[in-house]
Amino acid sequence: MAQKDILEKILMAHGDVFADCVNVFLYGGQPKLRGGDLCPAPTESFYQGKAGKRSQFCDRSFFQMEGGRVKAQYFIENETRLKRRQALRKASYQGGSYREQLELKQPVYPVIGIILNWTGRRSRIPSSLRRLLASEGADMEALRFVDDVTLKLYHMRNLSKEVRDRFTSDMGFVVDYLNTGSFEGRGQQRIVHGEALCEMMEALTGDARFTDMIGNLLEKQEEGEGIVMCEYIDMLEAKGEARGKEIGKEIGKEIGKEIGKEIGEGRLASLLSKLYALGRDEDAKLAVNDRAARGRLYEELGIAGG
Repeated sequence: MAQKDILEKILMAHGDVFADCVNVFLYGGQPKLRGGDLCPAPTESFYQGKAGKRSQFCDRSFFQMEGGRVKAQYFIENETRLKRRQALRKASYQGGSYREQLELKQPVYPVIGIILNWTGRRSRIPSSLRRLLASEGADMEALRFVDDVTLKLYHMRNLSKEVRDRFTSDMGFVVDYLNTGSFEGRGQQRIVHGEALCEMMEALTGDARFTDMIGNLLEKQEEGEGIVMCEYIDMLEAKGEARGKEIGKEIGKEIGKEIGKEIGEGRLASLLSKLYALGRDEDAKLAVNDRAARGRLYEELGIAGG
């Protein structure tokens, strides 16, 4: 989980990706933020803990600049496990930023935060500070006077096509793949941050083909070439096919006698090649160990018997 969180932060460190996420979720896709207008903001703030002053970190934060002055501060939290008291975390981040403004002579600017949930699960955590307090027995009359803090929470594996289509940065590749298992809808979109994208995709999917492609992308960048997603898809499929054939041949040699003539080394290699090319690693493992499942997959993918 820690490694996954780090890789999410790396992609979000690029101003265009950060701005894209804010624009999509808060402004309906309108380009209110531009990567060139963003300046990194502190991610660390302090609070008084049991053992003295302690620090806390949000994942990624940027100032929106205008005319050399801060217009607003935005922060994004990437979560792989949402906490019930998440509203308190948001309140503490915003409070720390407002406290820093208290003694500044420049105009006060808003501090705005969103939370991206990367798990495949919906969350039942309280969606605001008032709801959290109410769930823990706070006096309902007193709650009328509590300044509320609401969570702007977005489930990255459960986004509608309408929302996904608003993305214009590399994050669009990520959300499309997580929600549809494909990049096809962005075939002509150019990849900007190839290394960060590949590493994040492997962290989120467990598919090593993505990082296998980093060398190819960096080489093209060094030569001054860009790459569009359709080319990247071709490379992924080629890598998956080669991987499937290699593994299939080795497995076929070992289990060919047990599986029987009708399976054969070539037929199994062909099946595994297609499965790996489609990113269906779990089905590939199932094909090796479960004869009935293997038969269904042969039929599904139209692989004739030998």
